[in-house]
Amino acid sequence: MAFLDLAVIFLYAAGVLWIGLKASAGSEGEGDPLLAGRNVPVWAVFASLVATELSAATFIGVPQNAFVNLSWAYLQLAIGFLAAKWVLAKTLVPLYHDLGVSTVYGLIDWRFGRNARRGTAVTFIVGRVIASGVRLYIAALAFGVVTGFSIEVTIAICALISGLYAMRGGIRSVIWTDVLQGAVLLGAALIVLGVLLWRIDGGWHALAEWIGDSGATRIFFIPGAGGVEGERWSDLLTNATLFPTALIGGFFLTLATHGTDHDMVQRLLTTRDGAGAGRALVISGVANFPVTALFLLVGTGIACLWQLQPPSYEIGEAQTVFPLFVIHEIPVGLRGIVLAGLFAAAMSSLDSALCAISATWTVDVREVPEGTGRTRSVRLGTGVLVFVLALAACAFVWLERSGWSPAGDLVSLALSSMTIVYGGLLGVFICAAFLPRRGSGKSALAGLVTGAVIGFGLFLQKPILALFHVDEAVIAWPWWIVITSLISLGICASATGSRERKAPR
Repeated sequence: MAFLDLAVIFLYAAGVLWIGLKASAGSEGEGDPLLAGRNVPVWAVFASLVATELSAATFIGVPQNAFVNLSWAYLQLAIGFLAAKWVLAKTLVPLYHDLGVSTVYGLIDWRFGRNARRGTAVTFIVGRVIASGVRLYIAALAFGVVTGFSIEVTIAICALISGLYAMRGGIRSVIWTDVLQGAVLLGAALIVLGVLLWRIDGGWHALAEWIGDSGATRIFFIPGAGGVEGERWSDLLTNATLFPTALIGGFFLTLATHGTDHDMVQRLLTTRDGAGAGRALVISGVANFPVTALFLLVGTGIACLWQLQPPSYEIGEAQTVFPLFVIHEIPVGLRGIVLAGLFAAAMSSLDSALCAISATWTVDVREVPEGTGRTRSVRLGTGVLVFVLALAACAFVWLERSGWSPAGDLVSLALSSMTIVYGGLLGVFICAAFLPRRGSGKSALAGLVTGAVIGFGLFLQKPILALFHVDEAVIAWPWWIVITSLISLGICASATGSRERKAPR
């Protein structure tokens, strides 16, 4: 890597740390580092949401998805994402603000009691460690290609840097660093697209002509009885790219990630009221369309370039398509900005996860009261979690090397990993928020455990089915969270209950 590229990356990393520490200086007198004084502007919350959603899985995995599949089927999920965000903006988000909770699991305490609250908090922690471990693995995979370091070393570096400012400043630090990282991320993607158009002989005209001939930007895959193989109604459960599957799966997944996952919801609790938080959430759903299309276009452009003008270097595995293009095609200096964008993609999701998990452990599991004790506990928990996330990422390295990865591309691996325990969480939250006379502490815990067990079974169905000499998974990943959330909801709602509890503050 050229010295100029290293200098750009170093300046970016220093800037992120400076902003994080500067933001933390303003949080010292706010009492609770988890809420940032409830005075963060709506636009900053929106920008932080977009930046966090643009993890390394998006930065690397979405271009890979478009490159491998020669389609934009992934964009179908965004329709389900937006629909779920609108529903949440009208329901759960205002409820969280009305209750005045520090974490979303206060809702469960209100309905089902302390043990259920702890159960949902622990379930979230397990799920977030798994999901963030995947994203850390994906980021380290790309950094390993670029730097030549082993993937284990790059995992340690990414986790350590993100932990430094997350541990110091809490959610305020995370939000304001995300604003910078989101801008760098989008700027890097635009640079890559510009270089692509420059490298392709004929530029945009040649790319558009190639897309027209190849159909590489097809979005909708509507099943039909007379459709081609794999696109019939009978393929609905097994084909993740069919529109109904993507729409329903994306809807349920976002209900869980943005309604029950404190990693995402923590930002929405920092606004003055639920209306502002809801606006930030819905706008982020709308912004998801052009942002996702940009990264899909990058993957399509790389496919066009390498087909029309075969590269002189070895391409290797599809997982490393994007970093290979950056190394060999992006000019020095600009390459440093793009790599800073990759760094931003990794950090914007990791810092958020560290803050959310440590907050949940402190508030919902250990029940540390507000004050300096809570601040100290959050920071200590963040430091411990850096190590735990690194271990989780290494576990996914082993899973990938063993050939047991449940998904064919990186972004599907990242999304499917969130379905493992989030279905159980979603079922319990639906019961708590919308069925005031159903559910109890015991039935909520039973729903969580059952959902998690089934979720793990679905996630690991590939090695499980291999024991019976079945090569292909029988249920596509978007259906996993639908199945587990409905089962969890049924179990949780099987008991009678009452909402007559004092709202936590």
